[in-house]
Amino acid sequence: MSERLSAALADFAVLLAELAVLLVAVSALMALIARKIGVSRLQDWLGGGRLRGAVKGILLGFVTPFCTYSAIPVVVGMVNARIQTATLAAFLMSSPVLDPVIVAILIPLFGWQATVAYVVVTCVGVLLAALLADVTHLERGLRPARAPVAVTTGGSGPAVDPVPAAGACASSSYDPFTDTAPWAGWRTEARPALRYALDLARSLAIPMIVSVAIAAAILGLIPQDLIARLAGPGNPLAVPVAAVLGAPFYVSTEAFLPIAAALHDSGMGLGAVFALVISAAGVNVPELGLLSRVMAPRLLAAYTLAIIGIAIAAGYLIPLV
Repeated sequence: MSERLSAALADFAVLLAELAVLLVAVSALMALIARKIGVSRLQDWLGGGRLRGAVKGILLGFVTPFCTYSAIPVVVGMVNARIQTATLAAFLMSSPVLDPVIVAILIPLFGWQATVAYVVVTCVGVLLAALLADVTHLERGLRPARAPVAVTTGGSGPAVDPVPAAGACASSSYDPFTDTAPWAGWRTEARPALRYALDLARSLAIPMIVSVAIAAAILGLIPQDLIARLAGPGNPLAVPVAAVLGAPFYVSTEAFLPIAAALHDSGMGLGAVFALVISAAGVNVPELGLLSRVMAPRLLAAYTLAIIGIAIAAGYLIPLV
């Protein structure tokens, strides 16, 4: 038991450090993009109606190799920038489970037919869920996560925010999603963007620590062969059981795929394996903890059910190919 506890503490430290670094880095990048491009232009690029927006969200999720953690600050940025619901939902659901790296790993592990089926079923499931989210106006459950910071300017250099005359010291709140001041250059903009990211990370600290602690406890204290027993070939409900069991875990999808292949080699059905992969990537505990800061409980529950539904559908359909 002491070895498991030590492993759980080590997992907690590693996961927390990884999440904090990714959260700050991607949040700062999103702030810089919002300042450089402008929120209105981002809305135009990622808009265009429900169907087109959902397709754009899936494509954006596919070409950006973000794990679950690093996708969260992008979602926060989209919420703050008021990107349409279809695009945001499609990106959030597709980003952790669809990217070129995942596809490249799936082919040698499970073959090209299963890989194509995985991509098609996942894309269709995400598209339908994103369109439903837009039609039902689930954006009403979104809560913008603001982290304005005080930015002090001085000297003759350009100010990031509107300030009094150059040379006068002033303090103003910095929000890259509402700031209309002219772009002041990468070097000048980088410092307030980093401070914005750090403040955003501090505002998410409590759910981040609690959810990572839960995930680490699950990973370190629960026997890993439990999944194989509960979702093995002897269980007629192996696919939905695997979809539910995957939710409490967090391992990056790329790192989890070899584990999934080992479970398949040990006798777990292909459908249960893919259901486990999708749910573990899309609705793990740390992700839900952070999303709780930008989603109302009912919306968070709807998102969780959508991912588990996609996982179950994939689990039953992929083996038919």
